[in-house]
Amino acid sequence: MLGVHHDAVMVPDLSVVLRPAGDVVYVVQGDKVAQRVVQVGAKQNGMVEILGGLNKGESVVVDGASFLTDQALVTVGK
Repeated sequence: MLGVHHDAVMVPDLSVVLRPAGDVVYVVQGDKVAQRVVQVGAKQNGMVEILGGLNKGESVVVDGASFLTDQALVTVGK
């Protein structure tokens, strides 16, 4: 049985990429992305709990995250 974590930060599992630095996500900052090392927790239904390294409300890249590097230029689709 999984515990309940109120106010947990959850992201799609496709947004978490394994790099030499560890597990990272790419946070959208204008027309670029910033690589963030994160600590992952529980995984359920295609989502991953982020225990540290990402703030609630920040936008992360999902599609194509594994092809990015820090400070890569991106275009956000609507």
